[in-house]
Amino acid sequence: MSLFDHTTAYAESVTEGKVNACRYVKLACKRHLEDLQKDWDYRFDVEQANKFFRFCKYLKHYKGEKRGEIFDLEPWQMFVYGSLYGWVDLNNNWRFKTAYVEIPRKNGKTTMAGAGACYDSAIASQTGSEVYCVATKEDQAKLLYNDCVAYVKQSEELKNIFTILGGSNIMYVKNTNRTSFVKPLGSDSKRLDGLNPLSVYCDELHAWVKRDLWDVFEDAFGARKQYHMIAITTAGYDRKSICWEERQHLIRILENQIDQEDKFGIIYTVDKENEGDWDNPKMWEMANPNLNVGKEMDYMISQVQKIKQMPSKLNTFLNKHLNIWTDVAQAWIATDDWNKCSSDIPEDNLNGLYCFAGMDLARVNDMSACAYFFPKQEGLEKSTLLVDFFIPQEDLRERIDRDRVPYDVWAKHNNLTLTEGKTTDWSFIKESILKRRGQFVIKEFGYDRHFAGELVSTLESEGQEMKGFGMGYISMASPTAEFERLIVGNELRHLNCPILNWNVSNTIIATDPAGNIKPDKSKSIDKIDGTVASLIALGMFLNQDTKENINPYKERGLRVL
Repeated sequence: MSLFDHTTAYAESVTEGKVNACRYVKLACKRHLEDLQKDWDYRFDVEQANKFFRFCKYLKHYKGEKRGEIFDLEPWQMFVYGSLYGWVDLNNNWRFKTAYVEIPRKNGKTTMAGAGACYDSAIASQTGSEVYCVATKEDQAKLLYNDCVAYVKQSEELKNIFTILGGSNIMYVKNTNRTSFVKPLGSDSKRLDGLNPLSVYCDELHAWVKRDLWDVFEDAFGARKQYHMIAITTAGYDRKSICWEERQHLIRILENQIDQEDKFGIIYTVDKENEGDWDNPKMWEMANPNLNVGKEMDYMISQVQKIKQMPSKLNTFLNKHLNIWTDVAQAWIATDDWNKCSSDIPEDNLNGLYCFAGMDLARVNDMSACAYFFPKQEGLEKSTLLVDFFIPQEDLRERIDRDRVPYDVWAKHNNLTLTEGKTTDWSFIKESILKRRGQFVIKEFGYDRHFAGELVSTLESEGQEMKGFGMGYISMASPTAEFERLIVGNELRHLNCPILNWNVSNTIIATDPAGNIKPDKSKSIDKIDGTVASLIALGMFLNQDTKENINPYKERGLRVL
């Protein structure tokens, strides 16, 4: 009775068009099928591939809706791991020494890697099977290692194989005199020498800034005749990274530009010509082989709905859910959306109303801004934003030529104050703030806690309470997202100040791995001080101690996107 070849069956389904797949998946499957026809130094051993599949039957899901259920591999997972374990040389050693698997979030890549790590340490070799879960930081590496531990704790069969030493973050294979184990390591781990790995599972390779850690492990394989160096990652941003290098190398292999028979790889994404159809479920299916299995269609629909409310989330969606490499810098507010929020109400209409203030001050001799955010309140139908700007008067002509904007005209007709001297004169800003305090009821005033010490002390001596506001993702993510939502939803008014219009159009945002956003001064075109000050003011409103009494979001609830 012949064994069923799950690996080849998937490859045939893809090449025959039965599976909705992108170019790189098709090329990986085509490579497998063509290699089967060769008379050469490698062969595909169905039994070796199926041996791994049988091992997975001892594993159980430990979280989510499938908690407690047997870990059944999906066809695409059988293709990946069937290739890694089924292809061997004439001495039955693994053909593929390195592998690059790029797949979007929530497709079970960590679950896959954990299964492979357990198998390699316990089954692949009788002794000396050092298996490492590796990431840029050891804490990140522990996420994959903890998956391995969870598998063992839920399986009576695996409990008989492994001993878990919780305090030392290491999982030994019994009866190997502690020579076979699974262990997490990062670039910050204390010891990276003396390693003799059988397998290394590299988690989220896109986050590896340098290739040093990769090289450490490649060098550590030494004289082993078989080993695995496996990277399972989502797409990234940095085209100078080790991840991009490995990706491009794989593409050249798949496209037959170069030969490297010991490297396997597959990339789940959408084809270049389909990138504009990011809201098409067919594209989601193409990039996400676990769609409707571990990754729900409803989740993808909700993500697309959020993008239509907050366009800046598009790059993150393309990057993390369609595996499209995008620029980390993202253009932010669309001009049309911003212009729709323009209002010609007189500034005097704000007199007597309460607001929240924020300031972004120049380090030496550049632009500074103070913003006043007025929440919706009696006498104000929509939240409203007013921003004052300040710039040193000396060398003004040079600034005009450098920045290509009419500072001189703005100073005559808009909210721009020219301060005396060559550097920022805090006294002008102080007087402006005290004047505004006479016009408005300033509930709270925020400032960049890493700067503005002298001015803050002066204002506090005048009785103005000041609060520091962080510039990192933790502090800036919420007001940045809410500012965008207010603009896209046409729930915020601004007074059509050309300086603020210019600042907002200059603003580029950066995104962290968790999808949080904030302005990126290093990437933004020209000045964004008014934008930053506005976000600090909005952040003070969102963080206020008394928001239960005056927060207009109280009844409808703040939408966390």
